Amino acid sequence: MKIKTIATSFFFLSALAAAPYCFSQDASAPNVKVDYVFKMRYTPVQLSPYNTIVYARSPHEVLTMRGDQLYVTKKDILTFNVNPSGVSFGIVEQDKKGKKEAAFYSTASEDSKIGTFDSKKYGQPSAIVYTPDARKVMVATDRGLFIFEPRKMVLVDKMELPFVPTSMAISDNAYYLTISEGDRVAVYNLEQKTIRRDWTYGVKVTDMTFSRGSGEFAVLTEDGILSVYDTRTFNIKNTIDDLGSGIACAFNNDGKYIVVATSPDSLEIINLVRPSDRNTLPVENGGVSDIEFIKDTEGNSILTYTGNMALHARRMQDLEPHFAKLISDEVDQMMADWEKMMPGESMDDYRLRVNEETRARQRRLFEDEISTQLAGDLLAGATMSLGNYDRTNQVLAIDFSTMPTIYLPVPESDVTSFHDADDLILSEVQYGVLPDDTFEIVYAKVFNKNDGKTYEYNNHDRVAMDFMGGDSNVVSLEILQQQQMEELKLQELREKVVEEARNTSVISNHTNIAVDSKVVPDYDANGEKILNYEVNFTYQVDPEFSAAEDFPPGKYLVDESGAASSMLKIVKEAFEGDFAQYIKNGKKLRVTISGTADATPIIRTIAYDGSYGDFEDEPIYENGSLTAISVTKAGGVKENRQLAFLRAQGVKNFLQNNVNNLDKMDADYVFKVDVSEGKGSEFRRITANFTFIDVF
Repeated sequence: MKIKTIATSFFFLSALAAAPYCFSQDASAPNVKVDYVFKMRYTPVQLSPYNTIVYARSPHEVLTMRGDQLYVTKKDILTFNVNPSGVSFGIVEQDKKGKKEAAFYSTASEDSKIGTFDSKKYGQPSAIVYTPDARKVMVATDRGLFIFEPRKMVLVDKMELPFVPTSMAISDNAYYLTISEGDRVAVYNLEQKTIRRDWTYGVKVTDMTFSRGSGEFAVLTEDGILSVYDTRTFNIKNTIDDLGSGIACAFNNDGKYIVVATSPDSLEIINLVRPSDRNTLPVENGGVSDIEFIKDTEGNSILTYTGNMALHARRMQDLEPHFAKLISDEVDQMMADWEKMMPGESMDDYRLRVNEETRARQRRLFEDEISTQLAGDLLAGATMSLGNYDRTNQVLAIDFSTMPTIYLPVPESDVTSFHDADDLILSEVQYGVLPDDTFEIVYAKVFNKNDGKTYEYNNHDRVAMDFMGGDSNVVSLEILQQQQMEELKLQELREKVVEEARNTSVISNHTNIAVDSKVVPDYDANGEKILNYEVNFTYQVDPEFSAAEDFPPGKYLVDESGAASSMLKIVKEAFEGDFAQYIKNGKKLRVTISGTADATPIIRTIAYDGSYGDFEDEPIYENGSLTAISVTKAGGVKENRQLAFLRAQGVKNFLQNNVNNLDKMDADYVFKVDVSEGKGSEFRRITANFTFIDVF
């Protein structure tokens, strides 16, 4: 058995760079290739993506997208799964006598087995899946589910299963584990190890998958029926039929579309917001057995699918964005800023400015503002015509070929001056979005050339855009006011600590430390609404002073940065003071720590004193993608990303050793690493985000 080295977690992009055209190019350019075909020696039958890499397996080997061999065996490979960080993969094999074995391999070097599953101890393996954060791997057997730490294959947990699954999937938020075998699917609440739903379909289940963001779950059966469920309730949202053999399916990146392989030579692209919007994509030479969506370097959707002795990668530039999601996310951020207390604003003034009525009105204004920006000039491509006149309500219907009709208030005495739609000029047009993700006009001024009058259409009071989540985005005024009072205390604490640091020359007024907080609606693994509390700490140092007040070149210890140590002193005093009420035994806390470094080359290896321990294939997010990093005392620091990682680890070390009672919480630490393209000390800093889960 041989495993071929993968030099970088961006292998897929390297493959495309070697091709005549690359996916990072402008898809609208006339000579840019949309569909790229990777020729292979064999016909692949399964895909397993992570980051921008896609693995494929034929019956007896695992291959890269370009056909390079990663693993080969004389046994049958029943299933395999790739670690989302890209450092390893697990396989389940079966010999001619039916005996099953599982093993795990590193992608860092040839013949590097990192663990063998003990089937005598745990049972015959049947399926493998890694958790989305790459910190655990789950193996299903005829004796239950066994959960391991993947680097040393140490058993950390186990649970019973109602049947022996042949496939498994985990939602991005790690709330749900789904298992499947034959015509049966069960969904588990992973936190409580309880079954949320258990279905028997009567026909074989061919595929199941979660949307990115974990909001939806899809099950495909061999009779060509796709069932899409809302993961809050696991009630059915959509049932789509006439999908041929129902071979495989995959959500696109924002969940607006799902692609189904209806036969080996045909794909069906379905708009889940408007299921009647379906398009067929023929596959030359056939051979489709699996589908996955991945992202290119610019975040665009790339559809990958198997083919006859080939793998396809197709740029899906014709898929519309999920406008309602984009609008909702942007409006949530704008509302969070608007709901903050203004400098010098008293609580009485705040209550007068922010109340139920003003919140609803402001949210509507933001919705229309963002919708109008996204809609662009829809009138340019629309044909306008005059409709009927309603004498009772005195409104004239104006029809559009690409949008819903508007009903313009026109006095009956004026209606005779409306002869032709070409006589009308619309200005100051504003748009809203409908539940089917199309746009409608919500406001316009209409000038009639015939009578020289301007008429106003105003539908701002239409039903709000609450179809994205109902009351799930609503935070009560009482909670909001409580949060604002606590943020005032946080700002006062920041001022006190910063003043002390300046008086002792730790920092100067060229270092700006910022703190803020907000309440974020969410839901738990049982679908119940919860409220999380986010507290953010960050700082900026003026470039010409950053070398003196922040991390010097090659340094990573917290106390080597006056700005970082001052920021963390605020964290300590806040969490041991007013915010101690949120630090409770066993409550969940997610700590996201970002470390940055500049692009100054490291000429000689920087010594690492081992203060934070050694790290081998530690999962991190680098420039937004999950990958892994290694830093050891023996190896030292050779890359800027390692420096950035150690700066982030310094925050964790400080929190664990200096903040009372924080270690009593169920804390999950997430590390983000960014290496700037620029050079200079202003690019060396840390930030910390604390999310207290379900605290109100």
